[in-house]
Amino acid sequence: MSATQAGVDAEPAASSSPALPPAPTPRRMGRPKWLDPRVLIGLVLVVAAVVVGIKVVGASKHTTPMWTTTRALAAGTVLQPDDVDPVEVSIGDLTGYLPANVAPPVGKVLNHAVGQGELLPAAAVTAQSSGHRIVPLNVSARSMPPGVGHGSKVDLYLTVGGGSGSAADSATELLLRQVTVQQVQAPSSGGLSGAGSDDYLVTLMLSAAQADTLVRKLPQGSPMLVLDPSSGPR
Repeated sequence: MSATQAGVDAEPAASSSPALPPAPTPRRMGRPKWLDPRVLIGLVLVVAAVVVGIKVVGASKHTTPMWTTTRALAAGTVLQPDDVDPVEVSIGDLTGYLPANVAPPVGKVLNHAVGQGELLPAAAVTAQSSGHRIVPLNVSARSMPPGVGHGSKVDLYLTVGGGSGSAADSATELLLRQVTVQQVQAPSSGGLSGAGSDDYLVTLMLSAAQADTLVRKLPQGSPMLVLDPSSGPR
């Protein structure tokens, strides 16, 4: 065997497998994104908004029936069935107002004015006093201002004299101030209404002293009503 051949035989056989790449350097595991403070704050805000929304919707569905007025009513008004109406209310504190789960306060008297559509305060409703009198009054159409009706406040004047047609022969006297109208019946053609063809039949609730004054002086003249605008149109 030749030297050349021996040298060749002495060299190691070349490997047929490719060289492996270097192993990657391990990286430190980072904090999960859901633990980011901004993400947590956002989740808290979303949950709080949902809870508040549920409470608001629940509160809006919880209502309480309460008595409200259907028209403006002056102090001294004797409540009639159509003066009050039950309404579902969802506002907060209703203490001091009449709930509609009790009988309507028909026949009770208001001791102060209540506006249209207002909740009816329990303290504003009292029983009728034994000292009051219901007095009917015939008022001519020319002495009856428009807008007078149940629950109105009026001043009552009495025009005396004037039979000759001269204004100088007549005198007007203020009999009663700020009295409450309980009922108004329009003029009719007759029958059993109590009102003449040209007269309104007006019912007033007066104190005993006021009723006595009216009954004694009314035959002396003709009544005229003056409406208090603050009591509201009817």
